[in-house]
Parts: sequence; structure tokens; C-alpha cells
Amino acid sequence: MQKHLPSTEGPSHDQEGAPSPRRAALARKTLAFAIAVALTGIVVGLLGQQATPASAAQVAAQCNGEMNGGGTEVACTTTVVNYLNANGSLAATPPSTLTMTRCVGATGPLNTLTCTTTVDTLTEPVATVQQCNGSGNGGGGAVVCTTTVTNNFIGAPAPLTAASVYQCVGSTISGPGAPGICLPENTDGITTVAEATVGQCNGSGNGGTIVAFSCIVTAGSTTTPTLSTNVDQCNGSGNGGGAVVTCQATVVNNVIPPSTPPAATATAAAAATSTAVAAATLTPVPPATATAIAQATSTAIAAATLTPVPPATATAIAQATSTAIAAATLTPVPPATATAIAQATSTAIAAATLT
Repeated sequence: MQKHLPSTEGPSHDQEGAPSPRRAALARKTLAFAIAVALTGIVVGLLGQQATPASAAQVAAQCNGEMNGGGTEVACTTTVVNYLNANGSLAATPPSTLTMTRCVGATGPLNTLTCTTTVDTLTEPVATVQQCNGSGNGGGGAVVCTTTVTNNFIGAPAPLTAASVYQCVGSTISGPGAPGICLPENTDGITTVAEATVGQCNGSGNGGTIVAFSCIVTAGSTTTPTLSTNVDQCNGSGNGGGAVVTCQATVVNNVIPPSTPPAATATAAAAATSTAVAAATLTPVPPATATAIAQATSTAIAAATLTPVPPATATAIAQATSTAIAAATLTPVPPATATAIAQATSTAIAAATLT
């Protein structure tokens, strides 16, 4: 009797036509592996999305853990100027800057210290400043540090509120500098440096016989959730006997209107002038005269160092010019002549470099 061998051109089947158990098991394993790979890719993708912030912000840090020997001083200044869109992202123009000055040396007048200054153009806004923490803890040490953050929003951010304050907690001042100055009072409900707009001078000035202790948040400082600022400075500092601690922080949030590019302003003024002059009934003049009038007008406007103005202002200027020309008792002329003068004036004004 002839034996029937399994075919090598297709899947193996039992006598009823079903796949063999061996191949069915392999298919199930392959399918399970494919599903596992797909799920892993989805999970990794979701984790990656969650880990990517919508907008990053920089931390400015200097003068931390420094000058802790006896009779030494650290005096540092950080100045941040952020130009921001209404959503808190960094605006393309004007450039935002971070200026940091570090001065160190023997305790004494500031002009006796050795200072270095750096100025950086920012690629992301600075929202956190960490400065002069854990510094100046030697006997007779001095900590003199100032932070100023100015956020200029081009367009309105979320509402502004008073800056929150957490300062001078755990600082027991004794000696000639007692009781020390800490203004304003801490904000209710704020219990950590990280929660506050300004958290400074906490756990500082505990060395006894403190010569001076002054920690101030400038009146009128504000905050907005659009870009929450945190100034963390002078904490755990100036704890040597006879120390000086003087720290101040200012956080300002301004809302400024978008500026009109000079070229657009010149074009708007030229178009408005053209319309107004074209409407006037002027006497025919040679092209050279029209050009001379236009150039004189352009020169006068450029010399006035005008700043970019909205279209309504440009229209008012044009109308005033038109009225003055019409008042010169010129006789009516065809519209073509008025148009020629208007076009020459428009060209000259557009070519002017207005500030």
C-alpha cells in the first residue's frame, strides 16, 4: 500500500483538513509576539508624549555654596529680562537677556571685591533664579545679593496677582542687627520656598551678633500663572558670628502692545496720504514739482523721528496735509494730476527711514 506524505507546498493538515497542532502553536506564538510589540510601541509613545514639556524654562544659578571662610564676602546680582508671548513662550524679538554679576573677596566695601559679569541672550525664558544659597557662613562673612526679573508680555497673560513671599523663617537675629528687616510679611498658605514667588533668607543669620540683616521683596512685585517665577536666594546663608545679610528680590510683569514694523507704518502713511491728496482738487504741476513736494514732505517726516503709528494716526496726518494743500487756493484740476502727486508722495514716504 502506498503511503501519503505531507505536501511541502502548503501547511500541514490532519486528516480533517485542520492545521497541525505544531503549526497552530507556532502561529499563536507569532501572533502574541506581534501584539506585545505593538502594545510596547504604544506605551513607549505615550510615555514619550507625557515626558515632553510644552515649553521649557531655564534656571539661572550662581554664587551658591561659596565664600564660607571667615571674613569673606559674596555679592551677586542676577537680572532677567524675558520678552514673552501671551502664552508664556519666548518671543522672537526683542531679544531676552540674562545678566549675572559675581563679586567675591574679603568682607568690605563692594568696590574692593573682584567682579565678573556675563550677559547671555536667552533661547528659553528664565523662570527660576537660585542665588547665594549656603554661602557666606564664615565668621564675619557677608552676603549681599539682588535679583530682578522683568517679564514683558506681548499680549495679555493670565491675570496678575501680588507676588507670594516666604522669607526669614528659621532665622533668629541677635546682636546689633537685631531684630532684622523682613518685608513684606509672608503670604498666608505659602509654606515652602518652592511655592513662593520669592523665598529668601530662610535659616540665615543665626550666627549671633549679626551686624545687619535685611531681606526685602520690592513693593509692587507680581506673578502670573502663565510664567510662574521663583526666586530662591540667600537661604541657609550668613550664619557666622558677626555676619551681614542683605538680600532683595523684584519680580515685575508688564503687558506691552505689539509694535508696528516701521515698513508697515510707512506704507500705511503713504497709502493714507495718497488717498487724501487724490481727493483734493489741485492745480496741474510738472512731474518735477510733484517729486520735489514729495521729497520735501518725506524729509520733514523723517526728521521728526516719528515712531510707528496706527493707521488712524496716519490717516489724520494725511488729511491734515491734504487740507493744508487745498487751502493754498489751488484751482481744480483733473484727477490724474492729483493722482500723480499722490503717487510721488507715497513713494518718497515709503522710502523714508522712520524710527
